[in-house]
Formats: sequence, structure tokens, C-alpha cells
Amino acid sequence: MRILVSRTDRIGDLVLSTPVFEAIKKHIPDAYTIVMARKGVIDVISNNPFVDEYITYDPESTHHGFKGAVALSKAIRRKRIDVAVELFMSFYPALAVRLAGIKRIIGPGSRIYSYVLLNHVIQQHRKQSLYNEAAYNLMLLKPLGIDDMNIKPHVYLSDNKDSCEKFLLNQGIKPFHYFSVHPGMGGSARNWSSDKYAMLINAMSSRYKLPVILTGSTVDNTLINEIIAKLADTMYVKNMCCILSIQQLKTVLFFSKAMIGPSTGPMHISAALGRPTVAIFSPVKAQSKTRWSPYLIDNLAIVEPDVLCDRHYSCDKKCLHYNCMDAIKVEDVLMQMEGLIAV
Repeated sequence: MRILVSRTDRIGDLVLSTPVFEAIKKHIPDAYTIVMARKGVIDVISNNPFVDEYITYDPESTHHGFKGAVALSKAIRRKRIDVAVELFMSFYPALAVRLAGIKRIIGPGSRIYSYVLLNHVIQQHRKQSLYNEAAYNLMLLKPLGIDDMNIKPHVYLSDNKDSCEKFLLNQGIKPFHYFSVHPGMGGSARNWSSDKYAMLINAMSSRYKLPVILTGSTVDNTLINEIIAKLADTMYVKNMCCILSIQQLKTVLFFSKAMIGPSTGPMHISAALGRPTVAIFSPVKAQSKTRWSPYLIDNLAIVEPDVLCDRHYSCDKKCLHYNCMDAIKVEDVLMQMEGLIAV
């Protein structure tokens, strides 16, 4: 059986989809699994032993709009797929899957067009955030006879770990003798302020005397520059914002002594690599740890404000706890990290 799994949104979402790949291979051993993911994101799941082939979705160029969906459908049709599982409903990639002539297309009824583009709709109410995103993904496999909710997300390095270590050494960094902090998160949830991140990095530099690597993409550049400007001393700080490929980011996170970051893709990569990870979470229901924390991961600590939040989807300045994220103390974050690495 040739099975297409489609997840075409962001890094963290794709990491939380990796249990699906393993579940398929575990329960349908002869399945040939093809994964479709977005360009610039798909490298997160490279080297995954449960994926046989990849399709890159490029919405900015080759697969833009309706014509792009038609072109993508032709590429999918050539794969002779028996079953498609849409983990996330996005119109044009879902249209491409439908136009590819796949006889069985499974997915969540989360959009009006789900009932046109899917022929096996699973009712899920993800906005209620009752389960983890990985659990919602795994539930979509029940029509295939798979009911296994106990598979953790996994991210894999290149087979050549020597070359990964060499990359770090060329940057003047000794593996497992530095920390990673990824302060940005693209605005998808409430976050700590630049003041708090600067206080954290100052405390880490003073206390541990080890390098602190700052990671981020172009959208994080302004925030990271704000943080650096507020540091008392940058002797131990190495800014790697905007210079790392996905593969290099995985390397930096894997060889970190520990990683600290908000609810964002790199935090999920770190946790799925099995590294000590401290995640800073918003209490807003749709942004909370219930839905978006790393799934079934042990080497993890979650820090969130100690407030009774009644917001379901977003927060505004009318909220009595609007500044609740900055109520999280730097010392609490460091204490959680030290508990993971036994400093």
C-alpha cells in the first residue's frame, strides 16, 4: 500500500506529525510512505527511517495558486498513491491531492471545503484543545485500522555525526559545552519579553561561564538584536540568527547542553531529538501546553504563568493578566533547566 501523508504548515506542526509516520510502518509494515511538506520546513524530517519518499510543496513558486495546485497534482499522481492522509487542511495542497485521483483521502472536517476535497472526513474539534496536536494527528489513522496513541515524535540527524561535530568545532564551539536559546516564535502565541530573555542570558553567562547560542530566523532578527543590546556582557554569547540551515539547526540543538525557548518549532526539534528542553508556554487555551507541548517527551520542563486564564484563542490588553508571561521568573526557568541536566 502506498500512503501519502500531507502536513504543509510549520516546523512544530511537522515535528508533531512524525508519530504518524512511525505508526504507519509499525502497523502496516509493507506500506510505502510518502510525506508532503512545505519547502523550507521539510528538511526537519530528513533521515526519518519511517519515510520512504518526500514531496516538497512550494507555495511561493512552483505550486502557487490554482495552477500550482494542478502542477502539484500531476506530480502526486505519478506516485500511484492508494491512500492519502491530510493531517492539516490547507486549500491548495488539499485540492492537489484531490485532483491527483487518489481513491481514498482521509482528513479532519476542519474546513467547509473538507467535505468536498476529502472522501473520509474525521470529525475533530481541534480549537477546543482537548488533546495534544500529535494525538489529533494519530487519531486520523483509525480508518486504516491503526489505533496507537503511544508514539513519541522523533527528529533525526544526518548519519554522519562526525561532520556535525566538525561543523560546531569550525564555529569555535565544543559539543555539549554550550546552551541554546531560541527566543522568537513568529507571533503564534504569547511570549516572554526581550527584557526577560536578556535577563536569562545574563544569568546563564554569569552562572555557568559557557557559551549561549542564540538561534532564530529572519523574523526573529529584530527581537534578537533587542536582546543583545540589553546584555551586560556578550563574551559568552554567539548569535547564529539567520545563518543556520535546518540541518545545521538540528546539529546545534542536538549537541546543546540544554535548550530554552517558547512554543515554537526549534523547541519541538530539541525535544524530539531527546535533548534537555525548557519550554515557555502561554496559558491561553489554544496556545497552551495541552495542545502544543512536545508529546510524551520525558526530558522536558514546561514553564507557564501561574494564573487562571479564561481566554480561549487570543489575549488583549483588557485581560487582567495581560502581562502574565513576564510574571515567569528567570530563576524558575533556570531551576527547571538545572533539574534536567543536574548542574
